[in-house]
Amino acid sequence: MTILQLPALDPAPLPAPAWLFHLLLVLTFFIHVLFMNVTLGGTVIAALHGLLAKSGDAPGRRLGQLVIGFLPTSISFTITTGVAPLLFIQVLYAQFFYPATILVGWIWLGLLVLLLAGYYCVYLYKYSEGAGGVPAWLAISGLCFLAIASIQTLVNVLQLTPSRWIAIATGGQSALADPTMLPRLLHFILGSVAVAGLFIAVLAVEKEHRRPDSLNRWLAQQGMRWALIATALQVVDGFWFLFVLPRSVQAAVMGGQASETTLLVSGIALGLLTLILLSRIVNPIQERWLMRGSAVSLVLTLFSMVMLRDAIRGLYLAPFTRLQELPTRTQVDVLILFLVVFVLGLVTVGWMLWTVGRQRRAVT
Repeated sequence: MTILQLPALDPAPLPAPAWLFHLLLVLTFFIHVLFMNVTLGGTVIAALHGLLAKSGDAPGRRLGQLVIGFLPTSISFTITTGVAPLLFIQVLYAQFFYPATILVGWIWLGLLVLLLAGYYCVYLYKYSEGAGGVPAWLAISGLCFLAIASIQTLVNVLQLTPSRWIAIATGGQSALADPTMLPRLLHFILGSVAVAGLFIAVLAVEKEHRRPDSLNRWLAQQGMRWALIATALQVVDGFWFLFVLPRSVQAAVMGGQASETTLLVSGIALGLLTLILLSRIVNPIQERWLMRGSAVSLVLTLFSMVMLRDAIRGLYLAPFTRLQELPTRTQVDVLILFLVVFVLGLVTVGWMLWTVGRQRRAVT
């Protein structure tokens, strides 16, 4: 019988308490996921509408114009905000993250190529729009982002299942064989479509109240339809994901451990609340506050799911490591400098978003 040996811990102790890095990991990942959902879901929605449109001035192409207005910005923020959680993962879970990426090797490194290709195709679409647009560019971009989501999901599953590493490395088992792989990926994609659909609907409603246009009503209806359908499917997929989790993890989140069970119940409750609110919206233009309430509920659902995702990771890795046991030697001066820079970074991101939003409101 082959005994799994994890890589040795970094001999350098953590410069701050592990709980602080853990908190920052959850916070920065949540911020990253907000931008990522708008990017991935927005690209997919716009690409499908663009490909199905029969002419250059069809509403589907106009939807692409709306999405391409914010897509370059959302991609930039997705990349920028993704750096911090990636670094915190490496600080706290290096023993699991690095072997997972090594197992897939060039596939992991291919993320950079896919990201550059997807980003470039967005600009190819944007600057071809004057000639009627080429939806194929946006479709290629969407496929690149979907491939990135698949790779990220694969690496996440691999780092949670070190008991499979030897079988995968020796060719005895496929890296894709984990039963949670498909429902995880679908949960990821459906959540992105739901967030992006509601974001498009909110943008259209706000534009309608500033400058009425029949197109805004169509955009709001389409965005709401995407958000409603994707949220309903995500609820179904969420239960599928729950029931294919390992028995020990499943038992913990279904009554075995109070905190994990609370997160599961709150996530389900918020998801159902969001679904109910979305289903009650008949006329998005006239039900502006209900739209905003749905958006708040969806963001809270997303935050709850980020928390639950982190808790499930802890349950998976509990037999191998515990964060509170990581060696620590707090460097107060370095920690203060880091926190100051971190807060300034968040303020800068908030200011940039406010500035972009103000400029776009002025234009429209």
